[in-house]
Amino acid sequence: MEKYKDYSVVDFLDDESFLRWLSNPTQQENDYWNGFLKKHPYKKAEIREATLVFNLFSSRENKLALNEQYDIWKRIQNESKISKQEVFQRYLKYAAIIVFVFFSGATSYYFYQRTVSQNQFQLAEGIPVKGEAMIILSDGSKIPLDKQMSEIAYSKNGKQLIINNDTINQKSGSQTESMNKVIISYGKKSMIVLSDGTKVWLNAGSQLIYPAVFYGKIRQVTLIGEAFFDVTKNPQNPFLVRASDVSVQVLGTRFDVSAYPDDKIVQTVLEEGKVNLKYSEKGILGREYVVEMHPNQMVEFDKTSGESSSKLVDVSKYVSWKDGMLEFEKVDLGRALMQVERFYNVKIHLSDPEIGTYKLSGKLDLKDEPEEVLNVIKLTVPIDWQKKSNGDFVIIHK
Repeated sequence: MEKYKDYSVVDFLDDESFLRWLSNPTQQENDYWNGFLKKHPYKKAEIREATLVFNLFSSRENKLALNEQYDIWKRIQNESKISKQEVFQRYLKYAAIIVFVFFSGATSYYFYQRTVSQNQFQLAEGIPVKGEAMIILSDGSKIPLDKQMSEIAYSKNGKQLIINNDTINQKSGSQTESMNKVIISYGKKSMIVLSDGTKVWLNAGSQLIYPAVFYGKIRQVTLIGEAFFDVTKNPQNPFLVRASDVSVQVLGTRFDVSAYPDDKIVQTVLEEGKVNLKYSEKGILGREYVVEMHPNQMVEFDKTSGESSSKLVDVSKYVSWKDGMLEFEKVDLGRALMQVERFYNVKIHLSDPEIGTYKLSGKLDLKDEPEEVLNVIKLTVPIDWQKKSNGDFVIIHK
């Protein structure tokens, strides 16, 4: 909390926590910022001004007239009891920021991303991936996915849906995208054939939000978790995957995206074709970056720092999960164990956080029981494991 006591308006606008509080606050965030204002009342003016700039940016059409903007400033002036001259000077300063950032493209990108997050990522809230696997149709009906590996396929017109050999007729809608959602709990996987023929392998603990039929110029889906995509080529209608803080645009290609909410790294690996990976720096004033990826390239984006890295890899090691294998090459043990947790729907605890920094290399056959998998791991790194009465595992130093 103390780090904000010397923040300027621009500093607040470049802070992810502050922006999240303005856009979609939780009770915890409301308590935090209300507590901050109570402790530091002299920051109320800066926060009001930052809120104004945020609201100007986030208006639905981004078209507030100048007189409307100035009316808002006058209301702030009345609340803050500062002079009209100072209000006007501040208004001009932040109007200049608005013009600069808007035309640089950063603002439009940030708020487009925020709109997508509110309209699509919110669809995933309230349904834990550790619970029941299911497909939710656009009419709200829920169909359980009981098999460990579910197969889902859509007809070209989206009217017929085949789930594990059972055919379901969907209601014919208007020329708009009726959103469907597949939720795969821990311990399960799914293979989905979309209406355009694109194949998606959805990993454990993941969700995919997509239309029954694609309309418009862009075929767009939203991913939470990990999936491997084999995209049907269509130069007139690019395919766009939105996943956490990145987006991947393709014409036709094969690639893997891993973007679990509890992972700080978003990882994209390209097997075939070419994709454009987009991400932006943290904050409303952050710059947008585009990386043109080529086969056998992996790009990792750190959601915490906003930094990225790229290198050439053996793609098979990163997509083997869809064939029931996990392959690692000098991967942090903590990160590898998270994948084991998701596949088996078990909980694995580290008795010492330092254990998670061990580097793991090798291959794990996921057809084995979790005990056997842990026995293989302890042959590679100096650890042992214990199983608790509730079924959880504890990793200890050897």
